[in-house]
Amino acid sequence: MRRTLASIVIGVGMGLMACLLLLGGLFLFYPTWLNDLLAEPTPISATQVPVSPTPKTTSPAPRASVAPLASPTPLPTLPPLPNGACGGPEQMTVALLGVDDRSQNYTIATRTDAITLVNINFARHTGALLSFPRDLYVPLPNLENHNITQDRLNTAFEFGEVYKVQGGGPAEFKETIEWNFGLRVDRYVMVNFGAFETAIDALGGIDVDVPVAIYDPQYPTENYGTTVFSLPAGRQHMDGRTALRYARTRHQDNDYERVKRQQLVLLAVRDKLFSPQVIPKIPALIATLGKLARTDLSPAEIASLACIGAQIDRSAINAQTIDSTMVIPWTTPGGAQVSIPNRERIAPVVDTFLGR
Repeated sequence: MRRTLASIVIGVGMGLMACLLLLGGLFLFYPTWLNDLLAEPTPISATQVPVSPTPKTTSPAPRASVAPLASPTPLPTLPPLPNGACGGPEQMTVALLGVDDRSQNYTIATRTDAITLVNINFARHTGALLSFPRDLYVPLPNLENHNITQDRLNTAFEFGEVYKVQGGGPAEFKETIEWNFGLRVDRYVMVNFGAFETAIDALGGIDVDVPVAIYDPQYPTENYGTTVFSLPAGRQHMDGRTALRYARTRHQDNDYERVKRQQLVLLAVRDKLFSPQVIPKIPALIATLGKLARTDLSPAEIASLACIGAQIDRSAINAQTIDSTMVIPWTTPGGAQVSIPNRERIAPVVDTFLGR
């Protein structure tokens, strides 16, 4: 259990860093780091078949088919804009997926235990974050032949790889989000853990406004023991180790509050990336993270995202989560504790995320 929890939260941190690399001002270094970022990852091999959950007693509602995503699907683009605008589509939604994978080369099909969507509106120069709890229990498409009709949201990518769904894990995850929440995911970035602390340190640390003091007497260590982690409320300067612990800690509250802390870290890193003293350190940051991402973003799309990121003010970024008021706790027949989505309450959050 301790290993799983540690892996989950480190994956979350890496996902947040990937988001900032995409939305920061890294277009300044585009020619030198893009090839490493887009290097073809080692294919995932399905070494273990997960246990099938209890099937639903009723069939899921009909769904629209989603095209395979073996290669990026072209997005509609806006005409070239004046004054050095970034181009790109009117808006794009990118999934940031943090995975529990210590191999660092994506050779094992794993669950996406950190799930955050980023919506960038190129026309309005706004951004939005929407984080999903990993235990959200939802219908899963394309898996009926394997006696799977529903499971946790974090299994969609894994099942897509293991059962060789057309388009693999990315297609299964994207269709699951669209089927359940009416929200199209255009692209994905998947990262594992291993460089979060180093990346924060490469930035010279970050400054986070901690709203509530932290005291966690059971913080998990790398050797699967525990230690005490405490942090006072107020503005705190964090090195990589402290930022990671802040993003990981959960014992004094719950996973929903932890997701909020992770978003605070994300925004703090975003602020630091745009500080003048950090620009000389960006190549070192890219060297640390450049080969850790798996993505279906094209080079042109990454350039557009990086460009527009520099033009989106902090006040124009809206961060939201699917929290405990939007779910119904439930115990599966197998005894697992999961959360059933309350779609009536989630729908307005999705609308706000998309700027409707």
